[in-house]
Amino acid sequence: MMKRYIDSLKQVFTSAPNKHEANYRSQAVLEDMSNDPAFLTSILEKHVQTAGSLNTKHYPVVGIDIELNHLFGLVANCWIPLPDRKTDVSTKAIHHHGDMLLSTVTAFGPGYEHWTFKQPVAVDPTTESYSLSVIDHAPHPLHHVAFVDSYVAHLPFYPPGMTITYALWSNKFQSSWKDRLKRVPILQKNSARLKEVAAKAGMTRHLDLKVVEYFDFYPTPEGFRGIRERKEFERGPNTDYLPSLFQVIQETGNEQLAPLLKQHLNSGRPLENPDLLRDLIQRLESGQIIEGKLSSTHYGIERANFTKQELEVALAAQSNSSS
Repeated sequence: MMKRYIDSLKQVFTSAPNKHEANYRSQAVLEDMSNDPAFLTSILEKHVQTAGSLNTKHYPVVGIDIELNHLFGLVANCWIPLPDRKTDVSTKAIHHHGDMLLSTVTAFGPGYEHWTFKQPVAVDPTTESYSLSVIDHAPHPLHHVAFVDSYVAHLPFYPPGMTITYALWSNKFQSSWKDRLKRVPILQKNSARLKEVAAKAGMTRHLDLKVVEYFDFYPTPEGFRGIRERKEFERGPNTDYLPSLFQVIQETGNEQLAPLLKQHLNSGRPLENPDLLRDLIQRLESGQIIEGKLSSTHYGIERANFTKQELEVALAAQSNSSS
């Protein structure tokens, strides 16, 4: 099931004259994926059978790798709602992805509100102030495909309920030997160290490594400010990750994966929290509702989580200062 869609995307990216056209042609494949529950089941099945998958530290989004090759990357992002279910709070800072192109389709759940902005323009480097112009803000509902161009800043807000999107990533430039090099497993595992060494050696341009500088922005009462170096969310404990993963499995109707999860308990592999895993499997089999968890390091974070009202205040201040 999974292979059919991946092969279709490979064909699209191989035959398209450029990456923008490849993203455009991929829309139909992404829509088909989002309408196929069996594809989601195959993703979850592969994930729970992957060594170490049940020892993962927690991130605000439960990310599940689907495919990574020299042409594109494909990830399932499972968005856990805020404890109070508020939908006017940003999931992270306003951000762009440099040279990367993103196509995303909502495959499960209610979706979320999504804002896009033109490439941020520096106003005053000494205060790190930037000007941001809104392109669009609209819902990203079930089966909807959205495209985010290179250097286009965007901002997802928290969904009202658990939501799953498939994110298709690619560099805007045609694939080269450097893309193949960066897919070597040992380089993937040591990407942070590689970037540090390459930056000191002046090799980042040659290897197209993304050294992040002013990719993130946040609103203030006076306008917008840039964040020079990206600060990622601190990983939460595995005791928060497991309930979130199990909520995804349960809410999508994939309780039949319980035997595969039990295999981890009986395999002798090291497990971070075997007792919690055993309890969650029992709750999954008995139909008890499992609630996912956001860790304390994932929301209420300064410059990352702000309200729609704060965003609108910054836009208004920016407009007043330019008039």
